[in-house]
Amino acid sequence: MNLKTSSVYKEFFTCQSRYAVLYGGAGSGKSYVAAQKILLRTISETPHKFLVVRKVARTLRESVFALLKELIHKLGLSDEFKINETKMSFEYFPNGNQIILSGVDDPEKIKSIAGITGIWIEEATELTDKDFDQVDLRMRGPTKHYKQLIVTFNPVSAHHWIKRKLFDKAPDGTFHLKTTYLDNPFIDPEYRQVMERLKKDNYDYYKIYALGEWGSLEGIIYPDYETIDAMPQYFEKEYIGIDFGYNHPFVIVHVRIDAQNLYVDEIFYQTETENAKVVEHIKERHPWIKGVQIFADSARADLISEWKSEGFNIKKANKSVFEGINAVKSFRLHITKQSSNILKEIGLYAWKKDKDGNKLDEPIKLNDDAMDAMRYAITPYIERRGSAKSLKINQGL
Repeated sequence: MNLKTSSVYKEFFTCQSRYAVLYGGAGSGKSYVAAQKILLRTISETPHKFLVVRKVARTLRESVFALLKELIHKLGLSDEFKINETKMSFEYFPNGNQIILSGVDDPEKIKSIAGITGIWIEEATELTDKDFDQVDLRMRGPTKHYKQLIVTFNPVSAHHWIKRKLFDKAPDGTFHLKTTYLDNPFIDPEYRQVMERLKKDNYDYYKIYALGEWGSLEGIIYPDYETIDAMPQYFEKEYIGIDFGYNHPFVIVHVRIDAQNLYVDEIFYQTETENAKVVEHIKERHPWIKGVQIFADSARADLISEWKSEGFNIKKANKSVFEGINAVKSFRLHITKQSSNILKEIGLYAWKKDKDGNKLDEPIKLNDDAMDAMRYAITPYIERRGSAKSLKINQGL
């Protein structure tokens, strides 16, 4: 296998510790390298049954499952793997080794998987302390080769359980490796420029998001929200918000409103997917959306026309950022637990700062695709208020 990776990860490939923690800033290649090691061990050692988890199973299909398929293809191994699209699993024909993907949101499925010899937890900050313990317990018993639990994540809050459990009170021998976009020789110049621009927009944000430092991010726009198991069955209004994208995520958000409560659910969040394919996906998986008013990014009138031609009730959204943010903040916000990308974005959605560190009435333009879609969805409430600037933002948040 001709694996291309940064030299900074050399020690990780030889590490045999039970806990291997890869953390740091965005764009450092952590997930890519974790997938490479899983594949390398699948091919070169036997027997193996690897388990790969995230909080929500559905998010694995768009991330790790797609990444593993991409790597298998690039390595010229497509004919040597049986890929089960429905179950999200891989079997390596020459030795019978398996890679199984599952969400922590289906604990009974994880408990039923016997003989696990290695685990990878992607986006570990999505999990709770108890989730981690339950996953860790799946890797037990004698094995021919070393057992390893790989943990990959971008740190945000210094108060997170991961900081306490895997750093402050880490088991003896725990392997830690911190990397950033500066360690990734394969990163594209445009992304590097985006990271560098963060230094000017909000240096605290840059330290946490780009450099992967533990901290507590100030200036979060929506600091107060509740996570819920599911959308309410009884409500007054419901809408769909769409933020078109290709290199950036294409996002579809469902909202329901009841009195002063705004309920939000993630329907679609994926990069490198053409508009026509998203339309077909929604028609097949979520046909009920045809009966709901949709508000979409008004900058893409051509894409809106495509949705209209397929029978969807879609209109241009109000793109006023400040007014839209204030409209969202006028509600009590509730987000479904399965909306992992919304929850990730909202935890990093912060105000820009000027050169003196004062917060501006403008959000950092990064990781905000779901935040935009959420604003678009409540377009009628933005317009109803007219100039929403009368709603005061708590600049102390």
